[in-house]
Amino acid sequence: MPAADIATYLGVRSAICPSVRSDGRRLAFVSDHTGVGQVWAIDLPAGQPVQITHHVDKVGFVDYAPVGEALIYGMDSGGDERIQFYLVNDGAGTARALTKRPKVIHIWGGWSADAKRIAFGANVRDQAFFDVYVMDLATGEETRVYQGDGHFAPVAWSPDGHHLAVIEMRGSLDIDLHLLEIATGKIEKLLTPKGEARHQSIRFSKDGMSIYLATDLDRDNLGFARLDLGTRKLDWLHAPDWDVEVARPSRDNGRAAHVTNVEGYGNLAIRDLKTGKDLRVELPGPGIVPEVTWIPDGSGIVFTLNGACRTPDLFRADAATGTVSRLTASDTKGLEVADFVEPELIHYPTFDRRQIPSFIFRPKTPTPAAGWPTVMFVHGGPESQYLPNFRTEVQFLVARGFAVLATNVRGSSGYGRAYLALDDVRKRPDSVADLAEAHRWLTQQKDIDGRRIAVMGGSYGGFMTLAAVTRYPDLWAAGVDFYGICNWLTMLANTGPWRRKQRAKEYGDPERDRDFLVELSPLTHVNDIKCPLLVAQGMTDPRVPPSESEQIVKAVRSRNVPCEYVTFPDEGHGFVKLHNRITVYGAVADFLDRFVGGRPNG
Repeated sequence: MPAADIATYLGVRSAICPSVRSDGRRLAFVSDHTGVGQVWAIDLPAGQPVQITHHVDKVGFVDYAPVGEALIYGMDSGGDERIQFYLVNDGAGTARALTKRPKVIHIWGGWSADAKRIAFGANVRDQAFFDVYVMDLATGEETRVYQGDGHFAPVAWSPDGHHLAVIEMRGSLDIDLHLLEIATGKIEKLLTPKGEARHQSIRFSKDGMSIYLATDLDRDNLGFARLDLGTRKLDWLHAPDWDVEVARPSRDNGRAAHVTNVEGYGNLAIRDLKTGKDLRVELPGPGIVPEVTWIPDGSGIVFTLNGACRTPDLFRADAATGTVSRLTASDTKGLEVADFVEPELIHYPTFDRRQIPSFIFRPKTPTPAAGWPTVMFVHGGPESQYLPNFRTEVQFLVARGFAVLATNVRGSSGYGRAYLALDDVRKRPDSVADLAEAHRWLTQQKDIDGRRIAVMGGSYGGFMTLAAVTRYPDLWAAGVDFYGICNWLTMLANTGPWRRKQRAKEYGDPERDRDFLVELSPLTHVNDIKCPLLVAQGMTDPRVPPSESEQIVKAVRSRNVPCEYVTFPDEGHGFVKLHNRITVYGAVADFLDRFVGGRPNG
């Protein structure tokens, strides 16, 4: 039987972003069943999914009101990330646009407890700054309740509706937590770390006297904690040596669900907040649990499970027993799950003796005499992590005869703040050196052909791809760059103004670090590129402007190095429309076949 084509693999569907109606009888979620994410709903415990929205663009989230049957969803236009909000009464009738500013980014901040108001952050006043707003849903009137020259966003309402928990993002790892009094605009910083800290998964307690959150305040890893708003005392509820990335208390505060990231895999548990005992939820298979929501009566949780061999779907876990039942079954388009490849978690040594965590996917068919050609996959971020989740392009490449090594070089998240900081500013070349050491490790594997190794990545991973083929030009058979940075000065000048300050904090200041940023830029070293290059770009990208791809393509082609350029006028930072994904990944597969030499498996 011949291998399936890319359209079949990209046709594999998913269900994510669960939200349970206040009566516990209906579940809304986002599914790409039609090719692009839309709002769907299903009656609980086991109804048939019904499509609620029918847009051309991808829906980013959906959230039921805490009382009643209304839901709000968010959607941008053509991938421009300028999210607008829409309200619909559980799918009945036409959705009502709540925000109508196509040039403004709106950040969802949640419903008030009485479902009469919503909160959000928006850069209405100045594209570089996000203020805090509250909207009365009955009248549509919105009020700016806090203005600040920074990136402020509400994340939770107090039960009495008088306060908002607000985060201020100065950088990906530098986030302040504030308490905002809505009526007066008075804002108060709640936690003062010794250095920088992250705060996420923020929820008020039922009585409004404390806040539950995941934080790495004065720690290397994120832990689950409760902050007393009267005393400002932080009580650690679960603080392992790995990151607690999701923490959700039930409405009655009797239990809390939490997810710990252990070497990339999600460990889900339900904690009794009175006894401190955990009930481990045995997942149907290995993977990640990025989202958890409670059934309002506290009887259970609904969560997303996403595994390397398991497309994202929704499951329910009983709060008393941990018993798991499946709620959605996304279409695999006839592909056999048994044919998908589960990666092996490995750690390879790098130049300073650190061990770099990575996942390697090996084809299931017999190894070629010379070994497998390999694609090294580099994640974006940079404060991100390659996780063992379902990636259709990876499974397709493996089926096509490529091994895939996905590496979490220094600077990746999931391994603590110290590891995250190892690539900051002038240490960034060290993370590129980790890629060269990954190449060395691959050449030592008997089933890998060391002469046929390509490097591939998107966004920051695109920069890493370009940095690898310029810094270590003799190592690579080919490079695939999705919307990567080639010139740090032009990227920082042209990226969305709301991102500029935060990105400069991570990468370097265009004035103070100008010489370093020029040296770091792959465009500076473009004459060193030896391998063929494929570049792909969405033309509405607000993060990495198309000018970055255009510069590197022009420079590479001027040297007569093979360089393919694939663009999409209706895509932004990432390719979400099915027909565009078929085009770009089909081009990637053909490019890799031609220059690296995979072969379809039969």
